Amino acid sequence: MGSIMVATGPHQDKTKRFKSPTQLTKRQKQCLQRVAVGNTLRTIAKQLGITERMVRGHLSKVRKKLDARSTAEAVYIAVKLDILE
Repeated sequence: MGSIMVATGPHQDKTKRFKSPTQLTKRQKQCLQRVAVGNTLRTIAKQLGITERMVRGHLSKVRKKLDARSTAEAVYIAVKLDILE
């Protein structure tokens, strides 16, 4: 899979290069998908039967795998890489 260039921050000339991301787990995808549609951590935790702390942990790992600075950026990258359904 090719790379995607994403302009970030206030300086649009700065870019980040994203290669094919490390495979996300099923649970990481579930958390990211739910946060992408606007669910709160509490709601996601209840829906998945896990704690809010676990949801935060899953999203933290997603951000690291996608080299994202925020969850919003992780969602953007995941959509661009066609990870989210």
